[in-house]
Amino acid sequence: MLNTLSRRQVMAGLAVLPFMRAPVLAATLRVERIMVQGRPQDTGSLYKVRNIVPALDQLGGVRRMRCREPYSGTPGWNTYVGLAREGVRFCFTLSVRAIATTLADLKAFLVAAPGSIWAIEFPNEPDLNPVTYKGQSDPRLGFRTGDAPALMAFIADFTAALRADPALAAIPLIASNDYMQAEQGAFADFGNAHVYPRAATAVGDRLTRFGEQVAAGGHAQGVLTEWGRTTGGDAKNATAPPVTLDQQATLLASDVAAALERPFVHTISLYELFAWGGTSEMNNFGLFNADLTPRPAVATIRAVIG
Repeated sequence: MLNTLSRRQVMAGLAVLPFMRAPVLAATLRVERIMVQGRPQDTGSLYKVRNIVPALDQLGGVRRMRCREPYSGTPGWNTYVGLAREGVRFCFTLSVRAIATTLADLKAFLVAAPGSIWAIEFPNEPDLNPVTYKGQSDPRLGFRTGDAPALMAFIADFTAALRADPALAAIPLIASNDYMQAEQGAFADFGNAHVYPRAATAVGDRLTRFGEQVAAGGHAQGVLTEWGRTTGGDAKNATAPPVTLDQQATLLASDVAAALERPFVHTISLYELFAWGGTSEMNNFGLFNADLTPRPAVATIRAVIG
């Protein structure tokens, strides 16, 4: 099918291969293609090693987690390291801070937990969280229309610095989600999207569109860094109206099965591991209740990925 790709797309795809670790290229087991959203930096929350590891085991032995990059010297650092020593491998989403500080923290983390970073993701939802970098600020929602020069400058500088560092150069990079995939193609190894299906969403069609987004960046594969169905809130939810616990179980299992059938989906990340209590939309995406008991989705997803 090479004749369907532009020369730029082919070259971009070939160019990233030397930077990919073998486990990334070989992540073919279904459980290795599942990731969960976590918040180990929130030491006052449920996200403690003693809660996270048993939950991941109940989910079928998932060992990939997406979360913010670790900050050295903070209480959450020990949680990150503890999880890594239990076999968790991280996709770290970048915050926009001094690049030298971020690289130093990443290298320190690899000293404490060798081999524990499987990917690094460019800043999360920069349309809603506009980037300020080198004295320039992107407009809110500018990322959606291609008007994000501060973000792109940060991405270019971060990528150059990472690739120049022997300790970090092999870590794959994931684009910021959904928009400007082509513009990020020269810097990222994987495309990226967030999907929160509504009742009327044709999941197969949405996955096909994701494949098109991946191809727009010149990549063979992408990562669905957020995919979720909430059981909280109401019809005015920002993502989608709530579903029941049983519906969440059935739908998420079907979603995961459909995603894993698509070879361009490298990994699907479920938003998120724990519900936070209460009845709000954002607090009720979890696969586990606030009392740590598994929701029905745990068993249905485990059956799909086992």
